[in-house]
Amino acid sequence: MSWKRAQTHAESMLENLGLPPTKKGRKDLRGKRLVLVDDGLNPYRTMCFTVAAKIVRRRGGEVETVKPAEGEPAHAKVVDAPASAPAPRSPNAPTLRSGKAPYQRR
Repeated sequence: MSWKRAQTHAESMLENLGLPPTKKGRKDLRGKRLVLVDDGLNPYRTMCFTVAAKIVRRRGGEVETVKPAEGEPAHAKVVDAPASAPAPRSPNAPTLRSGKAPYQRR
């Protein structure tokens, strides 16, 4: 069981789920959730799911791993994550840009 082979299978699985590879650093999976249904009986499948979860988190998505119901096969699916509202800011919280004048060049 090599990690490189698991990564290849994880990338292939994500592509089959409609999540093709993108350029490095893109957060294109915000608002998406990968649901992994894993019974833990096959360590190689668990390793592939772990690598896929790492890829999805790096691309801004959420990951949920659940145990399957009785008789349900292990699988993965992509669903839209519920939109979470940003936390309200207090009036005296620091802003991204302060009101001070920019540094003067000499």
